[in-house]
Amino acid sequence: KNYMSQKSKKILNDLSKILEKKNLKPTDNISSLKEFDSIIILQIINMSNMIYKKKIDGLQISKSKKISDIINLIEKK
Repeated sequence: KNYMSQKSKKILNDLSKILEKKNLKPTDNISSLKEFDSIIILQIINMSNMIYKKKIDGLQISKSKKISDIINLIEKK
């Protein structure tokens, strides 16, 4: 299914800013991203916490395979 909620789109947009990657897609593999390190992970944790009031941990992020996995982590209640 290709449908993305407004919230998913906003999270994707926030992630693309953190990763400094234009045209980031939910299907993008994290392993293919050049800039994905502990600093990026911390920025994602902070963004999730501050904007979406959602606490996620670095382990959950580092286990993610695709950008959509991170979006799901943040979007899930």
